[in-house]
Amino acid sequence: MDRAEQVAVLSGAAADQWGLVTAAQAKDLGVNGVQLLRLTEVGLLSNVGRGVYQLTAAGVPTHLEVKVAWLRLQPKQFLWDRPVGAPDSGVVSHASACQLLDLGDIPAPNVEISVPRRRTTTEPFVRLRTAQVPPAEVTTVDGLPVTTAMRTITDLLHTGADGGHVGGVVADAERRDLITVDDLAKRVQPFARKYGLKTSATGYDLIYHLVAQAGESLRRQEVDRASREGFDQAVHLLAERPDLVELMWVTRAAARRRNTPSPIASALGPALMESIRRLSQPNPAMEEAMRKALVPFAESVRAMQHAAVLPPSTFKALEQVTAPPPTPGGTNPSPGPSDAEDSAPSSGDDQESDGTSSQGPEESGTQAN
Repeated sequence: MDRAEQVAVLSGAAADQWGLVTAAQAKDLGVNGVQLLRLTEVGLLSNVGRGVYQLTAAGVPTHLEVKVAWLRLQPKQFLWDRPVGAPDSGVVSHASACQLLDLGDIPAPNVEISVPRRRTTTEPFVRLRTAQVPPAEVTTVDGLPVTTAMRTITDLLHTGADGGHVGGVVADAERRDLITVDDLAKRVQPFARKYGLKTSATGYDLIYHLVAQAGESLRRQEVDRASREGFDQAVHLLAERPDLVELMWVTRAAARRRNTPSPIASALGPALMESIRRLSQPNPAMEEAMRKALVPFAESVRAMQHAAVLPPSTFKALEQVTAPPPTPGGTNPSPGPSDAEDSAPSSGDDQESDGTSSQGPEESGTQAN
């Protein structure tokens, strides 16, 4: 086999192994150690680890040190012949898994690989951890078996990794939908005391504690914060515009009479609306400005009246809000929205629609025989 044939044989196998091949694999392919040395001397191969070679034409792969360490666990086995969970197989884990998953900024001076049974290595930069990793907790990154984000976080907590670094991993994983906070909280609760929390602390307490240490925030925290800010802004806006509050009350009353949901006020509970009304203070100048501002809106809404999109009472409220103020000595204005609300029958009214009393026999003074 000449040099060109040797390179061709090695290239066929290395193509599916990031351009790498072990000396044991090369021997099985018919290329011995002397031939590997000569190919290295002429620059066709590079020795990137003890017993591991890289085809120069293939270029340097990412995370080279991790891939070299993983190949050396089973130097005779090609990548495609290594099932997850085999006695001598390994899964990239802990800080090395964070590197491959691109989570956080946790330091990874060593290559960390979890193996199902105790093993040793003479490589100073490789750390083998004995642990059973179920297939459900293994994912594949660039052809390498890697622990999932959920398993990686619990592994880091189990080994006592720095809380701030773990918090950064949690925040990144949650933003990328690699974990759910609810599922993670169930798994990490036993580590709460290890990280300085009380015995009664929940998994959520630990998660928020770690994320805060990292100076990060979870996506669900950001959504909750935005919701609260939006809610506060809505309350202040409605407090400054009592006309809209009255309009919502009229719409709610009309919807109750028609037994249909209110398209405007159904999102706000009565207690909240009443609180907003109490915040509202009479301001004639503001009311006049809002009346003028609502006139174009009222014109647009009137076009919807024929389609019966909104109840008639809503249009009546708009007429009231946008009507010009009465002139001195003129006729009294029509009842406002609050009058319409007061005239609406409540759910606790004692009169039925046919005018008869809704009280029971004892309340009406009659007795059953």
